[in-house]
Amino acid sequence: MGRKPLIQRETVARAAVEIVDADGPAALSLERIATRLGVKAPSLYNHFADKTEILEEAARTIVLETPEHADVVDGDWIEWLVDGTIAFRGVLLAHARSVPLVVENFPRRLLERLYALHCRILQDNGVPVADQMFIVESVHRMTIGSAMCAATGRPAMSAPIDPDQFDPDVVASLTSGEWDDDRLFVESVRTFLHGVRARRGQ
Repeated sequence: MGRKPLIQRETVARAAVEIVDADGPAALSLERIATRLGVKAPSLYNHFADKTEILEEAARTIVLETPEHADVVDGDWIEWLVDGTIAFRGVLLAHARSVPLVVENFPRRLLERLYALHCRILQDNGVPVADQMFIVESVHRMTIGSAMCAATGRPAMSAPIDPDQFDPDVVASLTSGEWDDDRLFVESVRTFLHGVRARRGQ
């Protein structure tokens, strides 16, 4: 049996994720990754063409932490999608400082495989072909956008700086604490999906 190589792609990607999780994207460098792994930076090029490829592998590593999606129950593809987006958003927020890395370096082939799988499942559950990619892409963007807002500390529906601009009942709703990031996200996705289905009379 041959010796196991000192560097493996998944090890490099995991090291990159750990660095960004701890210190943010600006802290990531080939030298920092190499030091973490106890190797020389040039040796990383034996496994990756450039830093961009490392970033893509790091993004892929995070995305693949998403738990396997359960089957659609009783044809309820809306709640199936809601559950999937909650799981994916949870993984992103577990790596909050790495969310920009995932957004900017999401591997195209992985994204297309996931999109194709989702379209097939929607097809199996009666969603018209014309709506499938619209739904999948929209929900993906909603998930990424929500994760970016939460990861960067942008509060959901917070009390206004100048409450006199709003109806008092609106201000009361904003200060009630009823709407946090998680609920805002879930209700946004669910409302969107029900709207798409209602438009088609599905």
